[in-house]
Amino acid sequence: MRVVFVQKFVPHYRLPFFERVREILTERHIEFVLLYAEPDPYEASKVRMVQPDWGTQLNTRHFSVAGRYLYWTGVFKHLERGDFVVVEHAAKLLDNYVIFAARQFGYLKMGYFGHGENFQPTTEYKLSAWLKRIMLNVDRWFAYTDVSKNSLLRQSIDEDKITVVNNTLVLSANADLGNTPPTPGSCVFIGGMYDLKFLPFLLEASDIISERNPAFQLHLVGDGPERAAMEAAAESRSWLHVHGSLYGIERDRMLAQSSAILMPGLVGLIAIDSFQFARPLITSDAGEHSPEIAYLANGENCLIDTGEVTPASYADLVLKYLGDEDLQKSLMQGCRDSNKLYSLENMAQNFCNGITR
Repeated sequence: MRVVFVQKFVPHYRLPFFERVREILTERHIEFVLLYAEPDPYEASKVRMVQPDWGTQLNTRHFSVAGRYLYWTGVFKHLERGDFVVVEHAAKLLDNYVIFAARQFGYLKMGYFGHGENFQPTTEYKLSAWLKRIMLNVDRWFAYTDVSKNSLLRQSIDEDKITVVNNTLVLSANADLGNTPPTPGSCVFIGGMYDLKFLPFLLEASDIISERNPAFQLHLVGDGPERAAMEAAAESRSWLHVHGSLYGIERDRMLAQSSAILMPGLVGLIAIDSFQFARPLITSDAGEHSPEIAYLANGENCLIDTGEVTPASYADLVLKYLGDEDLQKSLMQGCRDSNKLYSLENMAQNFCNGITR
């Protein structure tokens, strides 16, 4: 048996998962093949990519259509009859349509790895949503979280075809830094700097926080289209620090010295960083979150601004947290408890068990 995973690109945080999957499947006498494309300019600006030498980098063509990038790699020439091919559930991956057609004729088996739906619907074109709906019938779904599974069930996908992998990250080698006391008043944002992250909203809320808490400092870590605007804002705000992308020990020290992670907009795998370093997320239900929002429990391992969310209401929530040591200790312990539930080993085993069901 040959399992082929087709990935539009390999972000640095995803490589450990692929490496562990390869090890597990090899132990089960199953060949694992990783085929990956090159990122488009927009994606490449947001996160560090890697090119594993044991995988195959595809010759990628990007087409810009209505402000979106489409991918074509001609991946089918790398596939063999009988392969189990796993792809990301994305309308912009043109090769998926060829693979789906081959599956309908019994040439290969096909699985989707993904969210189950677009949890950022304001960014999705109606045509993309329609195309994904008519291509739901595949052999297996590898759903990120239970939120993804519930979405698939609502779309009438047979529960027997769904494997929940519980998307996560490898445990940081520096996670013990989370046991050190944070710097009072210091907070951090970590992620891509683009519209769904609500950075202008965060800036407005932070202006309020800084007026009422002189110790407040906000560190922005990441890159993307809105970085320049944040750097310009920092010129007139002594408490605002824009670092760009940080990795390894530099990033981890920044997390550990922070009292909280401020992410009013989209929350995804940053939830795992929050748990590993015991630094609670403060977010809102106004964001179009990724499926990892399923891991968060308001008042237990995070704080979520609910109801009529405004910069002022979000600022009040952050100020409440920064002014309450008991709340900080309680949520940090909640993060530690949650961290025990999600591991890369479990994610890889879940995926491989779904392959061999």
